[in-house]
Amino acid sequence: MLRTIAGIVVGYLIFAVSSFSLFRLAHQDPHAPAPVSFELIAIVFGILVAALGGYVGTAISGKRAWWVALTIAAILAAGATSSLIAIGVSWSPVAALLCMVPAAVAGGWLRLRRE
Repeated sequence: MLRTIAGIVVGYLIFAVSSFSLFRLAHQDPHAPAPVSFELIAIVFGILVAALGGYVGTAISGKRAWWVALTIAAILAAGATSSLIAIGVSWSPVAALLCMVPAAVAGGWLRLRRE
């Protein structure tokens, strides 16, 4: 059980810390309009780190816990949804819901296929 919780926490933190760092390093507010080039880079980066988070989280769980990646995806979806409610429609939470949530699930799926 402890490995499963650690997998969820680490998987989410891979996404959250990486995404936070990207926006900080770029001096870009995640809810403000941004140049299309930055939005595309941020979305592709977000997809990659979300998939990595799902993959690593599932790997850490140490068993065929398919729901670990789903839990990470649900946390991402909850954060994006709360952002939409609090801030209003913005490109980053919409991209998170449409692209990064499925990527987290796909990362976990890839890890399970590897076993």
